[in-house]
Amino acid sequence: MNADAVERTGRLHPGDPREIAGHTLLGRIGEGGMGTVYLARSHDGRRVAIKLIKAAHAMDAGFAARFRDEVASARRVASFCTARVLGDGVADGRPYMITEYIPGVSLARQVSDFGALEPGTLHGVALGVAAALTAIHAAGLVHRDLKPANVILSMSGPRVIDFGIARALDSSHALTRAGQLVGSPGWWAPEQVRGLPVTPAVDVFTWGCLVAYAGTGRHPYGEGDALTMAARLLHATPDPGRLPAPLDGLVARALDPDPARRPSAGELLLALAATAEAPAAPPSEGPVARPAGNPDPGTGSPTGTGSPAGADARTGTGTGPPASPAGAEARAEAAPTGGWRPPGDPAVRPEAGDRRWRYVLPLAVLLILGAAALGLLVIPALLAR
Repeated sequence: MNADAVERTGRLHPGDPREIAGHTLLGRIGEGGMGTVYLARSHDGRRVAIKLIKAAHAMDAGFAARFRDEVASARRVASFCTARVLGDGVADGRPYMITEYIPGVSLARQVSDFGALEPGTLHGVALGVAAALTAIHAAGLVHRDLKPANVILSMSGPRVIDFGIARALDSSHALTRAGQLVGSPGWWAPEQVRGLPVTPAVDVFTWGCLVAYAGTGRHPYGEGDALTMAARLLHATPDPGRLPAPLDGLVARALDPDPARRPSAGELLLALAATAEAPAAPPSEGPVARPAGNPDPGTGSPTGTGSPAGADARTGTGTGPPASPAGAEARAEAAPTGGWRPPGDPAVRPEAGDRRWRYVLPLAVLLILGAAALGLLVIPALLAR
């Protein structure tokens, strides 16, 4: 770990601990309303991420208990789709969780810096996130805060992070008594705004928003503060933009306001795996332009301009590149020098004849991950016979 890497993750503040559970803290990965995530080095030299809950929340015994429950639930999720939990405990009265550290760039940062994803990469990311949701739902969890900031484009494929914590927040009266919705503005489903029961269909809806954002560079409901986004979710018609098949149809189904009519994450995975292929190399190496415009709260018609990164409510300001959230335990938010490169892609620009490898390799990885997620669907059914 060099000094430059520490600088990119953020230096420790004067009041930060210097060690947690025998792990030396190297820098800050991110901070949010509930806690701070640190980059740390274990005694064997391995880099890990440690999420430390703020003291004010740690004083709520109910919240601390739910946090422990969520850590236990996170251990049940297949490690191929998220950051594996390595340990947890309490330091100076504050709960913490240790996860593997996964270098990569968030989908939010990728789109903010380089624009919408090219079709082949978009298909792979959509498939990878659907596989992750399939595994998360199979473990009996609902993410509740799926957004571009919580999808890490790692060298092993997309990883979905920071699930379970939103559930702990959602059930804590100390954090919801002000009547505020838990999660990030715009990355809710309509039933969450209405206060209806939360089911896996919530994650499917936000998967649709996320794929539209990745494919067009903007949120299908535009951007705005919490009240504006809540109104649009209830009254506006989403504008997912022009997406390649089959994503256009799948996203339209995922954004159905009726959760009963949305496909499951497993159905999305099956549809995407059946159509995954290595597309032809694009004619241009430049980034795809990000369309401007936000739907009007009442009609959904485009009005105004702005960076879609503002919809990622890590700061809630809606300005500039998204800041690192406390849930970013598995990523390095270093600004990349080029677009996200898939596993095995060389740092140098390939010749034209080799360009399709940037699609073949990640799709191969994602198909393997998809097969693992499919096992979560098929094996329990076989054992039940």
